[in-house]
Amino acid sequence: MPRRRFFGLVLLASAMLAGCMESPEERIADGLAHARQAFEQESMDTNETAADRELYLPGGYTIEKPSDENNVIITKGSDSFVLFINPNEAADSKFFYDLQKANPDQQWLVDETFEQNGRFGFTTVRLIAEDRYEIVESIGGVKMTTISEESAIAGNMDWMMRTVRSIDTEE
Repeated sequence: MPRRRFFGLVLLASAMLAGCMESPEERIADGLAHARQAFEQESMDTNETAADRELYLPGGYTIEKPSDENNVIITKGSDSFVLFINPNEAADSKFFYDLQKANPDQQWLVDETFEQNGRFGFTTVRLIAEDRYEIVESIGGVKMTTISEESAIAGNMDWMMRTVRSIDTEE
């Protein structure tokens, strides 16, 4: 039994080290795959209210008060996320994407668009400092942005798109 436990610990340690060895490009690609999947799937059930809108928010995240009807600050620990809701833009709006593309000098590592069932969405990622990336995810008139550490890119891209996808602006 002790020998079996030892081999189990060795396998667990190997798996953890392999995860630590993942490159930024692999983390971004993983996050992008999750963002695309979140965009294409059914909307998450809502569990929070902010700015008079129902939305999905994973456990451990907090909506900061006061939030106005268009800007919502979400935090987890020292990380902040800004959610902007423009009720004047439909689900197929490219307004936020066009704003992202207005500055031709900005170099985006990821510039991916999604379209499905009358919805337009996008994910952009750019390096802003060593180990710091700006992530922007949007569907129609809903956009979320953050500055992310490299190690958190994939997870942030996943839950951010799930949250953006959960918000219905067509009320």
